[in-house]
Amino acid sequence: MTKEQLEFLNIMTELRKLNISSMLPEITMGEFDILKRIEDVKGEDGRARISCVVRSMCMPPPAISRAMGILETKGYIRRDVDRRDRRNTLVEITASGEALIKEVDAIMEEFADAVFGNMGEDIMQKLNAYLRQFAETSKAEVAKRKYKGNR
Repeated sequence: MTKEQLEFLNIMTELRKLNISSMLPEITMGEFDILKRIEDVKGEDGRARISCVVRSMCMPPPAISRAMGILETKGYIRRDVDRRDRRNTLVEITASGEALIKEVDAIMEEFADAVFGNMGEDIMQKLNAYLRQFAETSKAEVAKRKYKGNR
């Protein structure tokens, strides 16, 4: 592995170790992601099927279920069985959940503005372009090398 490759992996590790949740009130970043996903996939009635939330996330279903249990205990969501089809469970964000989303959105916007402001717009545009190119190149290389044996 070259020096540049190793440095890149070390930087990625540092970014993964950032404790963004330490900036948030009473919620982890993972729980917030679930709240935002519920908000994204909810229907006109303000409720979302849990199965739709699970399909739209890159998290294992048991982890999502656990996090939803925590969010429900904290009073940020409410889960109910769909009266039209009892096989489905619906979830909706409560008023306190909506308030929390607004608060966390403001915290994250302020954080992003500070980071981007300190870095400068030109550097951030170039960084985003490089990272997009890196992601697309990596995705193509993973597809080429995908394991074809039995697992």
